[in-house]
Amino acid sequence: MNHPITHIFFDVGNILVGLRAGEKLRALAEFSGQDLTAFCEKIWSHERVHDYERGLHTCDEYFTLLAEELDLQNAQPRLREAFCDIFYPLPERVEIARNLASRYSLGLISNTCAVHIQHLESLYDFFPLFHPRIYSHQVGSRKPHPEIYEKALAEAGAKAEKTLFIDDLAENLKTPARLGWKTIHLPPQADLATALHKAGVTPL
Repeated sequence: MNHPITHIFFDVGNILVGLRAGEKLRALAEFSGQDLTAFCEKIWSHERVHDYERGLHTCDEYFTLLAEELDLQNAQPRLREAFCDIFYPLPERVEIARNLASRYSLGLISNTCAVHIQHLESLYDFFPLFHPRIYSHQVGSRKPHPEIYEKALAEAGAKAEKTLFIDDLAENLKTPARLGWKTIHLPPQADLATALHKAGVTPL
């Protein structure tokens, strides 16, 4: 049976905001004497960042540990700024979300950390479109663990078979698909409107 979609959940990074190394991050890598790629791998590929995204470190704890790892103990304020200097706007996708908000209940499910969300919610005005906003560091669970999706359904009062989730990483869609959700895999350069049409959702 084909159930109509009532709730649409979005990922944040690479879906509603783009991700790239900004000038502050590049400058800090140069200051540290490290290649940008290697510098970023030390930040993002460490299991510690996953712990931070599950809320297992406070911001102060995390940046103290990260500064020690990068030998930047005397540049912690710059490190925090650079850590957040990875986002850029995707206005066309946000405009589609604004149009959807009049016809669907919208929510967010994001693997993220406190400092990123503080930065993003102060910078962009679209976050009030989405309720609930399920952030991994607040619920203690990261995608693709079932708990984070179950929390999203419970807070939204939604049914899995009537819920759509949009993420740029295919691995994050396997669990909700198994739980009965509809899903859209949306790589960074894909067209959101086209993908929604294919899923039976009119974006305008």
